[in-house]
Amino acid sequence: MKKSYRAYIRNENVPKIFRNGLVLVLLCVAVIGGSWALVNAMIKGAGERTVPVQTNSQNNSSSSKDEMPPSSAESAQSEPAESEPEVDVMASATRHVPISAEQLSKVIDERALDYFDNPVFIPPAAGDIAGWQKINSDVFGWLTISNTNISYPVVKGPYTDYYTSRGYYKEYSTNGVIWADSDTKISADGKISSMNTVLYGHNWTNIYRPTRIGAGGDVMFAQLAAYDHEDFAKANPYIRLTTLAGDNLYQVFAVFYTTLDFSYNYADLSVSSMQSIYNTAKSKSIHDLGVSVNAATDQVITLSTCTRVLGPGSNQRFVVMAKKIQ
Repeated sequence: MKKSYRAYIRNENVPKIFRNGLVLVLLCVAVIGGSWALVNAMIKGAGERTVPVQTNSQNNSSSSKDEMPPSSAESAQSEPAESEPEVDVMASATRHVPISAEQLSKVIDERALDYFDNPVFIPPAAGDIAGWQKINSDVFGWLTISNTNISYPVVKGPYTDYYTSRGYYKEYSTNGVIWADSDTKISADGKISSMNTVLYGHNWTNIYRPTRIGAGGDVMFAQLAAYDHEDFAKANPYIRLTTLAGDNLYQVFAVFYTTLDFSYNYADLSVSSMQSIYNTAKSKSIHDLGVSVNAATDQVITLSTCTRVLGPGSNQRFVVMAKKIQ
């Protein structure tokens, strides 16, 4: 036994703490104590389950036969309590009577009438400018860009920031709408006469490089950031703005990032001042698209959205400019 103990405490494969004699003694005591407590608890539990509890009636039956019979009060106390009424399982399971064919027909008719009296609202189809104008009289056109999900009604509010936090139903909206600068000149029949039609739209999700192309969660002008890629810009050079007066097709001539100290968003200026803006835009362009623009003869559309490519802070924009070719 001593040899085995010595061999054990010299065995380096056993952690050092478990080769200490005092630790071994404490472990043995803990194991024995725990085992004894477990056995004692099992015996106690078994005893509690097997020892019957004597009732008053059992006590009375153990008394001698010569004792006087119990009084009526004692008899009442010794009687067992009335048992609870049994639950009628079948009654519970069948209390919901199946609906009859006649009742079902009546329910369907009632719901059909309710549907026609209170129809579910379905927004107008894409491109249905007149339909959207019935919902919001500020709608004047429809903007589309190929190979993006940019296909939205365009509105013009009473002032430029009116739609910054509003939706197409004029409800509060963080995504907002596509809206025109309030200085843009648009006739009632949809003819645009301004030199530069400036459109704004939010971009909350595609503001850093590398920008995504065609991500489904990007809405409003978030997919406009695809023009950051030169191959995309050259493959998708056209922007279409449709009004009640007809289609307006524009060709992109500048794509750039800028801080707000560059005032690119004027609707109308002198020809020379507007030409200066277009020249600056072309000089800032991140792509050489080889498209000329003449302020004296060309109408322009400017799409402006948020970005963080230039660093932190909201004092920056991503801008795409295009001239009307049709």
